[in-house]
Amino acid sequence: MIRRRHFTGLLAGGLAALAAPAIVRAAGRETVTLRLDWVPGADHGALFLAKQRGYFDAAGLNVTILDGKGSVAALQSITAGNDTIGIANLSTMAMAVGAGAPLTAIGCILQRAPDGLIAMAGSGILKPKDIEGKRWGFVATDAGERMFPAFAQATGIDASSIKRIQLNHSAAYTSLMVGNVDFISGWSIADALKIGQVKPVAPPIIYADYGVNTLGNGFFVNHTLLAKRGDMLKAFMAATVRGANEAEQDPKAAVDALMLARPANNRAVATQEASMLHTYLHTPASAGHGFGWMAESDWTKTLVLLRGCCGVPANIDMATLYTNALLPAA
Repeated sequence: MIRRRHFTGLLAGGLAALAAPAIVRAAGRETVTLRLDWVPGADHGALFLAKQRGYFDAAGLNVTILDGKGSVAALQSITAGNDTIGIANLSTMAMAVGAGAPLTAIGCILQRAPDGLIAMAGSGILKPKDIEGKRWGFVATDAGERMFPAFAQATGIDASSIKRIQLNHSAAYTSLMVGNVDFISGWSIADALKIGQVKPVAPPIIYADYGVNTLGNGFFVNHTLLAKRGDMLKAFMAATVRGANEAEQDPKAAVDALMLARPANNRAVATQEASMLHTYLHTPASAGHGFGWMAESDWTKTLVLLRGCCGVPANIDMATLYTNALLPAA
């Protein structure tokens, strides 16, 4: 399980070298690098649509969207000033802030986290208690593993009856499909769909359905950039929100833009993801607000869960942890 000292070690180099990325202009536009949390999926479709339709260009920004290698890698890059804006799991970002990283969330994409448990069809794993006595394939430190104790407590699972088998990301799908594990933790709108392209899966057991929800992936920056480049960040978020609004109205257009930029992606999976995305964009507390807007109550619930399972300190300053001020007025 991730603890505060783990993040302190991971981010120490970035904290020592903290600086705002150099401002570069290309053909009159300010250069911005956006570091994703992972390889692009439908949850990133709004960004590719905004780029394809020229909304970033019109805002005076030359935006390059870079694939990621996980939330921790994105946190390290932004903390050190190697990239301009990052996307990461915001609960992971909060843990980094608790370890001293000077980061602020500026918008949330998935506010109802899609983390949960995935099993194959016919496994008999359909509800939480069904996993008792089974083999769990988990990736250490990912959100599904990190939040599992809270999920087990909320659902009355006897966690001691479960055999834990640590895997890496590349082995998780295969281990499940060939029967080396009975279930894995992962995303219901990405991992389950990708596995389902090969073999049928049971309906995922989603943590949020049982009251265990942390804010999912979102945009964040380091404090130096936030202090110096507020106007640029407002322009970036305005273009992104415009892309998100149009993606919600026309999911196919967002998938087309994603596939144009990343033709190696699986269109069928991206299309399925896009059709499900709307159920994860808001919580009851943020419903009625625009794309990216974060509710203080959702942040409070996220921090309470993280304190219970991950040792996050209680003195995190909510005023610097997140801001909605860079989002366009509704």
